[in-house]
Amino acid sequence: MTPRRQSVQDRTLRLDLQKALGEGDVEETPLSRRIFEYLDQSNDGIVRPKALLDHFNKCGLRTDDPRISTLCDTLQDNPSLDITIDVFEELTKDSCGIIEKGFSGQLCIPTFDDFRANVDRLIDETCRHAGVDSKHNVTSANAFVVSMCTVDGQRHVTGNQSELEVEICMEGCCKPILYGMAMETNPGIDNYISHEPSGLDSHAMSLDNKRRPHNPLMNTGALLSCALLGQPGQSVDERYRLYESRLHNLFSRTSKKQQDDGHLPTPLTTPVSVEESKYASRNTSLSYMLDDAKCFPPHTDVADVVQLFFRACAATCSVDELSLFAATLANGGLHPITNERIMQPQSVRQCLSVMFSCGLGTYSGEWSFHVGIPALSSLGGAMLVVVPGLMGFCSYSPTLDRSNNSIHGVTFFKALSRTFTFHNFDSLPMINFQRKDPRRDSRTIQVEMTTKLLIAAAEGDVCEVRRLRSRGANLDAIDYDSRTALHLAASEGKIKVVNYLVKHHVLLSPVDRWGGTPMSDAITFGHLHVAQLLTKAGVISNSIKHKTSSQPTKQPPVLLQDLSVFYAAYSGDLQSLKASYTSGVNFSSLRDYDGRTPLHVACAEGRFDVVKFLITTAGVPILVKDRNQKTPISEAKRGGHAAVLEFIRKQLQTPATVSKRHFPVLTVPQTPRRHIDDDDSDDSDDDLEDYEVSSHSAFQFLSMATDNEPCDEAKVNVSTLITTLRENGLLETDPRLKKLVESVKFLGADATLSVEQYRYLTESGAILLERALAKSLIIPEFNDFCDELIDIFEAAKLNRGGHIATYIPQLANVDPEKFGMALCTIDGQRYCPFTQHLGFCADSPNLSINHFCVQSCSKAISYCLAVEELGADKVHFHMGCEPSGLRFNDLSLLDRGGYRVPHNPMINSGAIMSSSLIRKDLPLHQRFEYIMQTWKALCGDSAVGFDNSVCLSERSSADRNWCLGFMMREAECLPDDTNLAEALEFYFEQCSLTTSCESFSVLAASLASGGVCPLTNHRVFEAETVKNCLSLMFSCGMYDASGTWGYSVGIPAKSGVSGVLLLVIPNVMGLAVWSPRLDEIGNSVRGVQFCQELVTRFPFHNFDAFVEHMKQPSPVHRTATDAKTAVDPKVRRKLAYQLLYAAYEGNVEEIRRLKLHGARVHSCDYDGRTAMHIAASMGHVAVVQELLRQGADIRALDRWGGTPLSDAERYAPSNACDVMKLLQQAMTVYP
Repeated sequence: MTPRRQSVQDRTLRLDLQKALGEGDVEETPLSRRIFEYLDQSNDGIVRPKALLDHFNKCGLRTDDPRISTLCDTLQDNPSLDITIDVFEELTKDSCGIIEKGFSGQLCIPTFDDFRANVDRLIDETCRHAGVDSKHNVTSANAFVVSMCTVDGQRHVTGNQSELEVEICMEGCCKPILYGMAMETNPGIDNYISHEPSGLDSHAMSLDNKRRPHNPLMNTGALLSCALLGQPGQSVDERYRLYESRLHNLFSRTSKKQQDDGHLPTPLTTPVSVEESKYASRNTSLSYMLDDAKCFPPHTDVADVVQLFFRACAATCSVDELSLFAATLANGGLHPITNERIMQPQSVRQCLSVMFSCGLGTYSGEWSFHVGIPALSSLGGAMLVVVPGLMGFCSYSPTLDRSNNSIHGVTFFKALSRTFTFHNFDSLPMINFQRKDPRRDSRTIQVEMTTKLLIAAAEGDVCEVRRLRSRGANLDAIDYDSRTALHLAASEGKIKVVNYLVKHHVLLSPVDRWGGTPMSDAITFGHLHVAQLLTKAGVISNSIKHKTSSQPTKQPPVLLQDLSVFYAAYSGDLQSLKASYTSGVNFSSLRDYDGRTPLHVACAEGRFDVVKFLITTAGVPILVKDRNQKTPISEAKRGGHAAVLEFIRKQLQTPATVSKRHFPVLTVPQTPRRHIDDDDSDDSDDDLEDYEVSSHSAFQFLSMATDNEPCDEAKVNVSTLITTLRENGLLETDPRLKKLVESVKFLGADATLSVEQYRYLTESGAILLERALAKSLIIPEFNDFCDELIDIFEAAKLNRGGHIATYIPQLANVDPEKFGMALCTIDGQRYCPFTQHLGFCADSPNLSINHFCVQSCSKAISYCLAVEELGADKVHFHMGCEPSGLRFNDLSLLDRGGYRVPHNPMINSGAIMSSSLIRKDLPLHQRFEYIMQTWKALCGDSAVGFDNSVCLSERSSADRNWCLGFMMREAECLPDDTNLAEALEFYFEQCSLTTSCESFSVLAASLASGGVCPLTNHRVFEAETVKNCLSLMFSCGMYDASGTWGYSVGIPAKSGVSGVLLLVIPNVMGLAVWSPRLDEIGNSVRGVQFCQELVTRFPFHNFDAFVEHMKQPSPVHRTATDAKTAVDPKVRRKLAYQLLYAAYEGNVEEIRRLKLHGARVHSCDYDGRTAMHIAASMGHVAVVQELLRQGADIRALDRWGGTPLSDAERYAPSNACDVMKLLQQAMTVYP
């Protein structure tokens, strides 16, 4: 019996009424009632206090949190209270917002309970390895406590139970507070305090060459911060009260009544701090040294400065309170609980910068290398650690190491960084899939990668397949139907992709859901050349056919980011569809939980214009069958839409010449044939099985490149194509576009391309071009960004300060006015001003004279080569990670407790050490060829030269480097059997390599993309190697100005005395700037100015997240966020579809969470199908029970008049009886 079909008019009226009455629901459910229903699991109208308190604990909201403390006090005082909805609304009237965020998973760490368990495990491991009992009373010397607080106020404290509430002195933890307060009242504070790591302990009696404290975290810098705090003429008591008030705001210790009365609580001080009890004389000496050097502002009382410093260090607090301070820094100066502005964003950025480079004293370099997040230690054993934008930690353990840092604290945070993606450069692609990101689902990342791989294989895009593999994609990954990239490439006849996959040893005979293999797909679809290649690779030809089944195997549908496309097809909103298409939505891959496409919906509604667009422009396949075995043609027949039906039949008049498929392999394969009721036999489309729709990818380009509706006869001018590529930064020299460019040169700029010609010429880069046209490359508005760079370039060009390096004669002969710049993004967008992309420099027409020696920039690559060969542990046995605070060629080594090594690989001694480690098994000439090939690969296979005259000059003026070599030999830190002469010669050769700005920018982009060259998509270095290299470039790359660089620019960089500057913006781009004039440190004057202006205009600084609003918007492409409220119609619609998918998957917990978040249980899709329909058809008994509890409509009718009960009868698996019984009982209760 054919189900009664609901009329289009009836459904339209119903949806219009819903929209008029509240965007889809007749009445808005109050937030408090939604929360109550979420907690009322037994559905008896009663919530117990324990249930509410348990949920608070699970999501990390503590009972003393001021946002919910009144509620929690009531619950704890009345544990037997029966909370009804009226009582609940009264109790929660002031705290519904935070409760909703916590219970619906909207806080910054959604699964805080799991994260807390992992942290507790790491603490137990740290204590166990140290021989400390983490659960019972211990001596104060072995105490270990860790507290954490997220930017949303999720908190946890753990460790030795007897020490959890221990009161400790602020000690060194007061220094960023003092510095931030001084900065807010003294804009010129940089004239008083530098930002360089000194390589000395915090009490060192040392100033920089400008007679300033090295940084604000040394005691000299903290004393100067005390002198600058407040206003001139204020007494020490007045200044201390300002500091004390800041502490009370940070720790939320001041009650509202006390604030209103103008009184503060009792001062938080103890009689004496460690700084005063143990180091009083040293600190007093430091203050008089500063006074003698004229460092203090005029009329400063030295005794008052010392007294204020001691009192600031002596202020007491708990470990838990210090984590609030860390979280405030992580939150850009906003208190994580009260949301009060405590520190200004600019002050936070500068504090985090110096904490990152100088926070752990003589261990700061090692810390930034291994842990990679801002931190600060104190003599009392406390450590502040900040994960910007996420959370703050504080640990306390008074046992200190030789650098005066907490031993247990350092051990714990190193383990934390190995477990979670907290390191500053953990965002690099493929950095380590074993690390966890508490903010994201790692499974989602893998699914996205697999989907992109399968699409690229089906498109025949070898470049994209290679790029994805270099970023960690598994070439044998399967989709929801167990189909692999080889399946799809074989089905489509993409022999280049098949060849690439075979060469990389993929599984040659994987079996999909229907029993098909790549060989059977190639034979079935007539691609005999692919079958021959597979046979040659060792596959035995077989006659496996796709199996059919009366019941399809349950597979998850293609999850959609936004199903508004289906609603637009339903309502006939052609403009929205075109906008989605232009933004890059792949219409041909869209399927809902019933396997339906947007074309199904449009045909069912008779939307002729939408049908035409979806077929001719968006390339939506016509003959895909949904779970009911219906095609779009079936829907057009059923609805009586003759015009639509005739149009579709005209589109299918030409027999297929390439494939007999009726769906793009890159999306959802054809549903296996099932038994269909006799009543539906008239809707069969078997007579159309020999026809297909033309490729959509060519149409996409044509529809964007021209103003006309694309069709098979459309043409596109070659000049239009080239212009489009250039506007997006894709140049003719891009190896990914080699076939296209060669053909264009042959055809000429005035030629035109047909659809088939375009498809053939762009096959190997189709996805790259589509991303460019959709403005989804990493810099979408590339021309606008380059215009800004030109302004910065021209301004820096006017700077004629500095001098040329003269210690090497060849460098002294370079024209000082030369100035070049180039950039390359991780997507291969390139720009070099005034050069027509040839790498010329300003005012210089000759390419040959604009190559320059890389000099010290070679040190970064040498280090990577050594790590790739030997591993980081072996390499760093021979060298450290610490900034030296000295000149790059200083005769000094890092003392490791009696064993001396070079401070880091970015200075001369470290680079010589790296050279002694690289390919010792090869003779010198082969070692040189080895590094040349690596440089060429990093530069996108462009030429890398060698300047023999510079090499000879290096050798003739190498006394200092020979001295460094003999010093390391005397210290016995060189590897055994090292030939020092060969190591030095190899080092000179690497410094004498030559390149251009354009090629060097590609190398920088290779580092920015985690070791993958963006032009060739070949992986040159492992991501972990690049992460280590960027850490060292950030802390040590700019000689002894590295700290100031990290403070003002905040981007990994490496400079060379030839005037070159290598700049790496991770996950965005690389830049190369060259100008021979140097400052007194040895860095390019123009290069430094260019980079400083770049981060002034754009938020590229490492900690710019807090001050982004003060600059131009980031030019980097961002995907749309969904951080909206359920009141937004788009968000409400998304919630509705998430509810439908949760019903499909049988996820009861997700359904309850979505209900709390605002999802409507009665919501239906464009076919009138509700979550109850989906759950019943899938046989999910628990979901049906939950939906019934939430009051779902058990009699809802879909487009075909189907109800949840009829769906259960027809589709549900073996447990259909249970579902039907539930529904029948509900229909009896609610007749």
